[in-house]
Amino acid sequence: MTKFCISCGAALNEGARFCGSCGAPVPDSAPVAEVAEVVDTAPLPASALPSITEPEPVAAAPEPEYFEPAVEAPEAKGPNWMLIGGGGAILLLLLLYYVIFLRDDMGRIEPPVTTEKVAPKEVVETAYFAVADANIRDKATTVGTTITGKLLRGASATGSIITGEDGTTPWLELSDGKGFIAMSNLSETEPPKITKPLGDKIWVADKAMSILAQPDANAPVLDSVAVGAQLTLFGLTANDYIEIKLKKGGVGYIADGARIAELAAAKGKPIAMTFNPASCSFGGELEAEFGKLAAKSRAAYKAIDQADFVSDEARDKALIGFEGKSYFQKLERSFNGLSITGVAQHYESQSIYFADAPDKVLAAFRAKGYKIGRDGQFADTETYAGIVATASDGRAYGKTELNCGV
Repeated sequence: MTKFCISCGAALNEGARFCGSCGAPVPDSAPVAEVAEVVDTAPLPASALPSITEPEPVAAAPEPEYFEPAVEAPEAKGPNWMLIGGGGAILLLLLLYYVIFLRDDMGRIEPPVTTEKVAPKEVVETAYFAVADANIRDKATTVGTTITGKLLRGASATGSIITGEDGTTPWLELSDGKGFIAMSNLSETEPPKITKPLGDKIWVADKAMSILAQPDANAPVLDSVAVGAQLTLFGLTANDYIEIKLKKGGVGYIADGARIAELAAAKGKPIAMTFNPASCSFGGELEAEFGKLAAKSRAAYKAIDQADFVSDEARDKALIGFEGKSYFQKLERSFNGLSITGVAQHYESQSIYFADAPDKVLAAFRAKGYKIGRDGQFADTETYAGIVATASDGRAYGKTELNCGV
């Protein structure tokens, strides 16, 4: 038999506890209207219909409780080896990147990057003094350049040191942009005052000497010279040093300056003399000069001997007159501080003339080791050799005469 909801009259399903239409509970004891199966479809008279008693009102049912549906746990799965392998490869690549690119950079602290402008490095400029007259050139080289000026000794110039165009030689680039000066002629120390200029006189060293960087006994040694070396003398300093010009440029200083200055005061080109009183040999250039005069003497003697005379007596008289004839030659040379002014070839002797007084000439030769008596005669010689004041025709050639012969 079909049951109906007592609240809304909707048909109920078999065994339902709530109405599917209004949700009202279906009490087990509640009266349910039953409908008999109708066979005859003809309408019945009202008296024949059964009376229906209205059901008593039922209190409203409480709101149904809400239940959260249960969530089933996911099915357990095994490890995804493909995903694990891909992640390991990525970690390996990151490690390699760190080793190659990042490790060194992270080990040092980089300065902060700034957008502020950095001032250019300041060029250090220094004042230098010319130790000798120095040329100012348009380029930092002596090859193919133009001399635009000169910095005199003792004058100063300001600039910065650069390397010359040869890649090795230092030069001073002037701060005014007007040229370059070789550093070999410059020094940070002002050169000493010269008390006696010697005018770049060439002098031959009479003994071995050291060339110093400064006129000071404790100064570094630049070079050394041997006997016979030619030196260019610039002048004498107040503390008795000679300032000389070096061949490579710049200057140096030699002690015992007053002595050297006195020796160098002699006029003329220095000449080497190796005088031997025993043989009357003077050596070198002087020997050559005597050879020229001797040739003139022989030529004159030959001319007399071959000339026609009226008699032998006349010839002999002419030859005797020739024996007293001398041949002179003026000369300007210097030796050991002495000024040689001439030479002469006599009949059987030779003479050298000096512009200096006999005492000075004697002192100079004695200083060279010669043994000379008070009379001016060289000792231990079989020939005559002496230093005396000039007489007769020799006075026109010098104050003192060194004569050697028979």
